[in-house]
Amino acid sequence: MIAAQPARTRRIAVRDLVLNVREWGEPGAPRLFLLHGWMDVSASFQFLADALADRWHLLAPDWRGFGLSDWSAHGYEFHDHVADLDALIERLSPDEPARLVAHSMGGNVAMTYAGLRPQRVARLASLEGFGGHRYEPDRAPEHLARWLEQQRRPARLRTYPSLEAVAARLCENNPRLDAAHAQFLAGHWARPSGQGGWVLRADPRHRELHAHQTRIDEVFACWRRITCPGCG
Repeated sequence: MIAAQPARTRRIAVRDLVLNVREWGEPGAPRLFLLHGWMDVSASFQFLADALADRWHLLAPDWRGFGLSDWSAHGYEFHDHVADLDALIERLSPDEPARLVAHSMGGNVAMTYAGLRPQRVARLASLEGFGGHRYEPDRAPEHLARWLEQQRRPARLRTYPSLEAVAARLCENNPRLDAAHAQFLAGHWARPSGQGGWVLRADPRHRELHAHQTRIDEVFACWRRITCPGCG
């Protein structure tokens, strides 16, 4: 059965905006944070929640500018997500270090946070959460010129003709996803565009270049400060 454990949602003011947090399980159970990837939403953890909610209190935020969370008026930088996670953990797990399970961009956020606040993370599992480049300083002018140019034109996301087309795209992204599960996710992944189609629940500016280039050596320096074990 899809969504055997229905989610609850709450809105939490975090720094300069409000984030949507999806929850499953009983509040008295051990807490486990679930952190989604880029261009994804917290509802993607529904199927994991169906398997775990009888043992865990699961907490899955939509990152800023994704899902049902507010969009930022000032654009997005990677470290905004790190600061948001810090605020959420202080709010939702004030009495104990957090257990984190994270995917893709969420994994990068969780790993960086665990290096900056090692005392606040008890366990960490990162799935495909690796990224970054070794940028030479001479590349900066070209990169910043491209970033500056894109400020002149608004970013846009693709419009899908139907919710079925969104579900088909999800199956294209993940061939192991069956039609029923894809249709369930499509309704959380996209919203009506207001012009007869469907568009992803994401601020288009997430597709823009970041002015700040994340350097892999700096990323590794943060990761080397991680002290917690992986989730077992």
